[in-house]
Amino acid sequence: MIEDKKFNRLVIAAYRLPFKFIKSKSGVRAVQNTGGLVSAILSLSENMKNRFFDKDNKIVWTGIANNLPGDFSLADFKNEHFNIVNVKLSPKLNDLFYGGFSNDLLWPLFHYFSSYSVFNNFYLEAYEEANNLFCEEIIKITKPGDYIWIHDYHLMLLPKMIREKIPDAVIGFFLHIPFPSFEIFRLLPRRWRNEIIDGMLGADLIGFHTHDYAQHFIKSVKRTTGYDCHQNIIYTTSNVVKADAFPIGIDYEKYHAACTSKTVLSEKQKTVNNLAGRKLIFSVDRLDYSKGLLLRLRGYETFLERYPEWRSKVVFNMVVVPSRDKIDKYREMKKEIESTVGRINGKYGSLVWMPIIYQYKSLSFNELIALYDTSDVGLITPLRDGMNLVAKEYVACQVENKGVLILSEMTGAAAELNEALIINPVDNVEMAEAINNALEMGTAEKETRIERMQNRIANYNVFTWAFDFFNRTYDTKKQQNLLNMKFINKDIYAQIASKYQHAKKRIIFLDYDGTLVSFHKYPEFANVDKDTINIIQRLSHDQRNHIVIISGRGVDFLDRQFQDIEINMVAEHGLYIKRSGKKWESTVKSDIRWKERVKPILMEYVNRCNGTFIEEKNGSLAWHYRNADMDFAQLRLNELKDELAEIIRYKTDLEILEGNKVLEVKSGKYDKGQAAKVFMTNEQYDFIMAAGDDKTDEFLFQALPESAFTIKVGLSPSYARYNVSDRTQLLQLLENLI
Repeated sequence: MIEDKKFNRLVIAAYRLPFKFIKSKSGVRAVQNTGGLVSAILSLSENMKNRFFDKDNKIVWTGIANNLPGDFSLADFKNEHFNIVNVKLSPKLNDLFYGGFSNDLLWPLFHYFSSYSVFNNFYLEAYEEANNLFCEEIIKITKPGDYIWIHDYHLMLLPKMIREKIPDAVIGFFLHIPFPSFEIFRLLPRRWRNEIIDGMLGADLIGFHTHDYAQHFIKSVKRTTGYDCHQNIIYTTSNVVKADAFPIGIDYEKYHAACTSKTVLSEKQKTVNNLAGRKLIFSVDRLDYSKGLLLRLRGYETFLERYPEWRSKVVFNMVVVPSRDKIDKYREMKKEIESTVGRINGKYGSLVWMPIIYQYKSLSFNELIALYDTSDVGLITPLRDGMNLVAKEYVACQVENKGVLILSEMTGAAAELNEALIINPVDNVEMAEAINNALEMGTAEKETRIERMQNRIANYNVFTWAFDFFNRTYDTKKQQNLLNMKFINKDIYAQIASKYQHAKKRIIFLDYDGTLVSFHKYPEFANVDKDTINIIQRLSHDQRNHIVIISGRGVDFLDRQFQDIEINMVAEHGLYIKRSGKKWESTVKSDIRWKERVKPILMEYVNRCNGTFIEEKNGSLAWHYRNADMDFAQLRLNELKDELAEIIRYKTDLEILEGNKVLEVKSGKYDKGQAAKVFMTNEQYDFIMAAGDDKTDEFLFQALPESAFTIKVGLSPSYARYNVSDRTQLLQLLENLI
């Protein structure tokens, strides 16, 4: 367990290394790669030590070194804050993994450009192989106590791969792009999407930029795995995983302070001189279809059409940073952008004024800061963006000239920067109106909007983001460790086995659904298999054992499942009891006239929630929603509970039981705990065991003495002393006892 929120080293896994290495006459020099992650971690490198990591250890960064000079070894690279580990991929593998699965499939799909996605089986094979090569390198370098932080969509299989090799590893995963709604995610072939979900769930903490992305992921988990999810906690078969929102920030002080540096002031003066009194609209983006560049140009063109008074008084400086321009689709997009710029300039420009200054280039840091601070309008309008740090950088740089941010509602940043003029990037009229409003906005309003946004991003900056992530990981590990203390390990099993072997009189209570058998789409088909029957028979043959099947199932169903075995049984949560070799007995006299009022209500919810159905037992009515859409069913479930609560207020002998994807209405005079006490009365057992998987079994666990070995099947919180991850482990435990 990690103590005092301290980790040994930070080990980062990301597709690219933070530096590219360029050969020159003076030797090989390291140049910082572009991208929000690199900037964020480089800023963090000087500030995260002492607080979470050993101050004497460097950050270890594993990634791919593109175009590494042939005679240069990374062993020769010296850096104050980083050790670099190169993951070597062949050009063909890298093309299929990075250019193929990552960027021809995942990138467009996760940005809602599903028609651009290329589904190719060779892509998946390459993606798996590349993730495995990353895993091999990380396994070589990882030490006890290290924090492994995996980043982005290129490495979604990596958390599980590492978890399988290092079960007690501390693993965080952060997705820097949107996670789409399940309706988009399900376009992936079933095996592919299952692999991605299982891969990500190998982490302890999974981070997203926004609450919406986290909820999309959790819904996809529910739909692909069926795991229980409570709030942001996911209970897998072997772990507790948290998924939450952590909006990445920037190094606010770095950008804000740079605005008054001598170099930037000089750059700003050049820009002001060239503007000749005109207003400046500025945007900078990487060349990509998700950025909405053509729509931005059309919005600006609409602005010039609708507001002719601004012609020759405003300039739009559109900077497009080169990216993937060897790909046909990107080359075509670049040509279309340049053609549109030329058409607009030709239509509205003159000898003394060009409406658009278009630059296809990368800007230096100082040039970028100068343009941010000089511009009157920041036009940031992607069609879809995980966060968009450009918007935050623009806000941070409003020092001398308070500008107005126009921001697409499709960015993650829109959730934080709501004082910006938020627009739909597809609506060219709304964009044109926003540009006009921004240019006409009064100084006081501009200052108020900027100051509020600056306060927010200054308080939740890149350091806050990372520290928040590390804190939540620590809390998740702490929760896991508390839970793991309840898992039946070798020592606990040895204790149970010893007590079992020396006992003269034993009683074992076993739930049915989810404990002895897996859940089935239709309850009537959830039959016990031969291997499980064999275990029950062998247990019952020992004269010292009293076996009790204690279930919510009906009398007839249990009789069919265990017809040839001499055991005790409890049906309908305790309404009926059958001792070995005897007939069924009713434990209470129950007036079932309440069904006449309750059944029509349940039927109404069957009609209102597709996939649900009613199961009628002698003493209860159950509404099953296992086959329904879980989110919709949860909504209906809450409504149903509220409606039933009104009835129960006036009929106090009724109660609602919640099981695994089932709600049951029954008399409140009996439960599994009371049924267990019937078997315990006037008997002296020196070994007591009980196992169950849902909320109805909590009555049983609470009713038994503290010395009993109570076992919850699954990871969710329970009154049981111990947990096993699934029914397979429970059956193995029973077989080992035999």
